[in-house]
Amino acid sequence: MKLEKFMRSVYLGDRACKSIVMDGRNRELKIQIDCISRVRSEKWENYTAEDLVDGFLVFEDVESVTFTPPGCIPNDWIEWASIYEDFMQSGMNKFVINAGSVDKQGDEKEIQLCILARTAALEDSKGSRIRN
Repeated sequence: MKLEKFMRSVYLGDRACKSIVMDGRNRELKIQIDCISRVRSEKWENYTAEDLVDGFLVFEDVESVTFTPPGCIPNDWIEWASIYEDFMQSGMNKFVINAGSVDKQGDEKEIQLCILARTAALEDSKGSRIRN
């Protein structure tokens, strides 16, 4: 399955970002989400058979990550903004994710994560990777 089609099968509606793990040595970025669902038809339709509770979006062979605006930590809602396959001639892909950041006073800001990575996968809470 092509990467963009695979990533478009990931449903994040009404879900929240729990943590972000940056592994510099292995060039990976993992975003933990309270529940990741899959879209197996034209739209989600409450399909839950493949749900990954406390699952991860995993970006592999990461070249760069930017948070806009800087300084805020995503800790609330999360959604896909866009996916650009073969963004650069080097074979890197650009993944753009929007997320909410809520501070101690309850004020919310929208954060945009821009990730340049070779590929992406899902990971369940036990560490098994899913690529299709």
